[in-house]
Amino acid sequence: MNEAYSTLAEYYDRLMGDFDYHGYVAFVDARLGKVGADLCCGTGRFTRELAARGRRVVGVDNSPQMLNVARDAARKSGLRIEWVAEDVSRFCPQGELDFVTCVCDGFNYLPPDKLAQTLHRIAGYVKAGGTLAFDVSTAYKLEHVLGDNFFCEDYDDLTYIWNNAYDRAHACVRMQLAFFRPEGDMYRRSDEEHVQYAHTHEHILQALEPDWTCEVWDGERYAPYTSHTKRALYICRRKAFV
Repeated sequence: MNEAYSTLAEYYDRLMGDFDYHGYVAFVDARLGKVGADLCCGTGRFTRELAARGRRVVGVDNSPQMLNVARDAARKSGLRIEWVAEDVSRFCPQGELDFVTCVCDGFNYLPPDKLAQTLHRIAGYVKAGGTLAFDVSTAYKLEHVLGDNFFCEDYDDLTYIWNNAYDRAHACVRMQLAFFRPEGDMYRRSDEEHVQYAHTHEHILQALEPDWTCEVWDGERYAPYTSHTKRALYICRRKAFV
């Protein structure tokens, strides 16, 4: 079993082709400052959108394969972006930041206790009045949409099978992905396992409360959050303490 994103990195942007990075950035743009970090940046699609709008941003991810794709794409785009290979729960920048982002479910990979610790840690390096914008796949989505379901897609150069198992005891989805890539008359198989945690809206608000004020949106429709929202977008402002 390969580590998460060891194979998926090569195909991630294609498989996420329907994600509206441009619209997402446009929605949060006015709330962000000039200097920041994009956590769980993956292949850097969102990071590049931020940099293309004139921001100085560092992309942070713990997958070397994803960062290799990100570096190559930034170079081809003529964008100068710093990339850091680090677990986002341990990342600490040099100096204060105006903003931090984390999109496309990055925080779903953190268990609840580590998520709370990470949100507090981020507050330690974001300026008072600065912004934290992040989204999660909601507990509703993980249990009722992904749940115990099975997905697959077939392309000329890739076939993948994605099998989920919802673990109610630990409130998480365990995802088994099998990739088949053609090699001559045969296929080479590689496997990955991903685990995403179902963070309840109440738990997230509780974790944010000591350091952040926030507004919550449906991150797919950019409309008010509801109990059936599948992607929740939290736009948070760092409290100023005196």
